[in-house]
Amino acid sequence: MNYKRNKWFIALAVVMVCTFVLSACGSNNGNSETNSSSEPGEGENTALKEVTLKMILLGDKPADADLVYQELSKMAKTDINANIEVTNLTWGEWSQKYPLLFSAGEDFDLIYASTWTDYQGYAGKNGFLELTEDLLSKNAPITWEKTPAVAWEQVKVNDKVFAVPQSVQESGAIGFMLRGDLREQNNVQSVKDMAGLDAYLTAIAKNDKGITPFAYHHATESYIQTLFDPNPQAYESGVAASNMALAWNMFSKEGMNAINHFTGDEYKNFTQTMYRWQQAGILSKNALSQKEKSFELYETGKSAVAISSLDQISNIAVAVNKAHPEWKTEIFIPERIEPPSNYMQNGVAINARSKNPERALMFLDLLKWNRAYSDLTWYGIEGKHWEPVGDDRFKALADSANYPPGSNDPWGWRGPNERWSVESPDEIVEQLQSFRKDVNKYPYGGNFVYSDANVKNENAAIHNLAQQYMSPASVGLIDYETAYAKFESAAKKAGLDKVLQDLQAQLDEYKANNS
Repeated sequence: MNYKRNKWFIALAVVMVCTFVLSACGSNNGNSETNSSSEPGEGENTALKEVTLKMILLGDKPADADLVYQELSKMAKTDINANIEVTNLTWGEWSQKYPLLFSAGEDFDLIYASTWTDYQGYAGKNGFLELTEDLLSKNAPITWEKTPAVAWEQVKVNDKVFAVPQSVQESGAIGFMLRGDLREQNNVQSVKDMAGLDAYLTAIAKNDKGITPFAYHHATESYIQTLFDPNPQAYESGVAASNMALAWNMFSKEGMNAINHFTGDEYKNFTQTMYRWQQAGILSKNALSQKEKSFELYETGKSAVAISSLDQISNIAVAVNKAHPEWKTEIFIPERIEPPSNYMQNGVAINARSKNPERALMFLDLLKWNRAYSDLTWYGIEGKHWEPVGDDRFKALADSANYPPGSNDPWGWRGPNERWSVESPDEIVEQLQSFRKDVNKYPYGGNFVYSDANVKNENAAIHNLAQQYMSPASVGLIDYETAYAKFESAAKKAGLDKVLQDLQAQLDEYKANNS
């Protein structure tokens, strides 16, 4: 195996067999590491029975994903006697297939989980295995020790842990990528605020009929709604994944009140803009059925705007500039106060039906803290897809396009070994790195975790009604007033008042316990 294998220490408890320790003589980034042989089959961990771990990842599969995960499986076979099998749920299918994994009782071990994939809902429905202190400390000791206490609090559902969250904070900041060449051709000034973005999109819709000005992806990019509230600390910063009608404001104790998201000024401003954009030809008529994210369509020249987190943009912009320098890609970062992302913005859960939960946690400990595992899953095969530059940067090689950095959903095990491209804008990298160094303070309600345990049926019904009536308004296909009148009538019958009261009770309990 052509890898520089890190020296690594792992305390691994073997259920009903024995307890043993793999140790070595050095450290990297403060972590101990395992010495393993360079070839699979030599020095394999024979104290553990051979198993196969099945992992579910989200997103379209890169061309070289199988090559990368074959190498990963060799490494895991040597270190913990586990073969690794990965299944990708594409962006176009994941929202339908994700719940079927649980309802059909599918056989898998690990799965990407997040606040935006309704982690709380699946945990509350016993879809994920409870991860006790004993289970974590014995099988994922480094994760247990080094994950911040606030992260474990944020991941709790009904005071229990059902997933391993990422171990570092992400900045909540987002950015837009724009076509500088199209901006110049249309005589539009540099985009520095949302009004400038509006002018840019309007000009392209009027003059460039061969491209969608903004191929907005409703399923994963709805966070742009917060950009349409003029007060950066008034917007509804908390939204329930299991019922998109429920919201609250986490920025202050006074703001922690149950809100019908669809009646707030933020949402009204957003939908009114989207309706105007749809009428002007800025958005696609197929916005609700669109499978690709905006940045994917930007990369192929089908969208004049892309939006994503700064972490992703730092890599995407590099790839785009290489492939299409003539586009003169520009980055616009809206100026607003963004709280750090919840630690469960990215995480990994274990299927409640998993036959190998202990081994799954051992594997996750390696993914999160062993640099060789992290580098491989994030950037691909060293010497083929990338090469290291110092401790925290990398240079993309010729085959990088077949396994773009961070492209195969490694976000669930985001940790301290992350690298940034040498071609990424220094100012963005510095901003991201400085944010990672400390545990940044969350707003007052940042640790509130909503549970729908008492209103599962009502939430499911209202969420479906929201998708039926309000999702079209969210992409401008129907005006707000018409859409909301239909939604409100049906939602009231489905228990909207009840779920708002239940949310308020939880918020009141949180406020009573947090001064």
